[in-house]
Amino acid sequence: MSTVVREKKIFNLDSAQTAGILWTIDQKESFDQVENELKKVGINTLGLCYFKLRKAVIPAEINGFSRKQTRCWTEVPKTELVEDFIHRKFDILIDLTGPKIFPMVYVTALSEAAFKIGYAGNTVNYYDWNIEFAEQPEASQLAEQILYYLKRINKTTIE
Repeated sequence: MSTVVREKKIFNLDSAQTAGILWTIDQKESFDQVENELKKVGINTLGLCYFKLRKAVIPAEINGFSRKQTRCWTEVPKTELVEDFIHRKFDILIDLTGPKIFPMVYVTALSEAAFKIGYAGNTVNYYDWNIEFAEQPEASQLAEQILYYLKRINKTTIE
């Protein structure tokens, strides 16, 4: 395994130009909400969706992979789609997955994104900005909090 090489930098909705968004198929509504907000301010986005079922049929319009495309015992993704996503130098990586799903933790850990944001939880994570909740948040709550902070981080004036 190679070392992750990335230049860490804090981005907000004013300074970012690109964003990667990690999500699972049951979080489509929250993914759409975040993607629409980012696109409104001119940020180019690319989502990566994970389907937990082995026999999942991935709709053509969704950039994603299923459990069938991970290694049997380790659940390490084994697709070019995931490799390409990891090596994109996004300004921001947003993880909406919340619960620690290993294939998405793997992507987050190895991502070359400059600024990573997601739900802290009770386990080790690879975010530069941790969103704290007393209990596991719904994807919609997490999406709202991520957008809230991305609008305010490193701002000289707060609306």
